[in-house]
Amino acid sequence: MTDNTNLTEPWKGDVNEAAIEEWKENTTAFDRITSVIDTTSEPAFAKEVAERAAVAEPTARRHLKSLAEVGRVTAVSADGGTKYKRSPSTLAMRRIAGLHSHYSKEELQDAIVDLREKLAALRDEHGVSDADDLATELELGDDSWTDVSRMRDLEENLDIAKAALNLYDFDPDGSGPLTTDASKEEEKSGQSAVGSLAGFGSQGAA
Repeated sequence: MTDNTNLTEPWKGDVNEAAIEEWKENTTAFDRITSVIDTTSEPAFAKEVAERAAVAEPTARRHLKSLAEVGRVTAVSADGGTKYKRSPSTLAMRRIAGLHSHYSKEELQDAIVDLREKLAALRDEHGVSDADDLATELELGDDSWTDVSRMRDLEENLDIAKAALNLYDFDPDGSGPLTTDASKEEEKSGQSAVGSLAGFGSQGAA
């Protein structure tokens, strides 16, 4: 019979180290680097990415340069060297994939109608065609600058929602939302790149 008495005693190891070791066993260095950079909101040096991804700095630098060449990350000049951050297009693709995974075609269509109505109301109110037109008409300190931000948010969210809807054209059997790598990562981390459908921000579809 196995003696399990030691299982009731406090484990003296490092929980974080154990988690990192398991992560390393189940992933490649490239996987960990892309995972780190995709969740990094501020530009970071290769050394910082390497530490978080549990890889050697030269390995991180090599993969980050490759990712920058294909547009997956953006390289930024900084004091002391080059920093890296996720590219805006990467974040947009995560939002698109997340919306497509979480919402039906009909829900996205309803959201698009709602976003268009909100945009039309703001455009009619100010007599402009888009946020840039409104911005050129305003003076510093004008209260309507908040509407410029609202319009830009709505315009971006509309583009994202339309792109997510278009993914249904690539659904081979019409079975509904696809489970994407992006949505899988969100489920693992407990984070969402898109929030609720009504939460495209305060201007999202209700």
